[in-house]
Amino acid sequence: MSRQLKRQIGRAQDGRGAKAPPVRRARSREERLNRILLIGGGGLAIGAVMLAVFAPRFEPGTLAINLAAIALGLLMGKGIGRFMFRRVLPPGK
Repeated sequence: MSRQLKRQIGRAQDGRGAKAPPVRRARSREERLNRILLIGGGGLAIGAVMLAVFAPRFEPGTLAINLAAIALGLLMGKGIGRFMFRRVLPPGK
């Protein structure tokens, strides 16, 4: 069966074809911010662990401090992002 014929049959059946693709919903700003923070934080944590492991002397205290600083930075980034991307509602709502 040719591609063109398949398209014509698909249009005739319901306008979008026999198997309609699922509708993709738009991601909210908060979901995008969470994804960015997750990817960035994961990269920073992996980098901190690699630096600690490949250092001439392994110091678990330094690793713990670095990971805690990364976690604190991510929380601050989330708070700043929520502040910057907040929805401004009109007065009375």
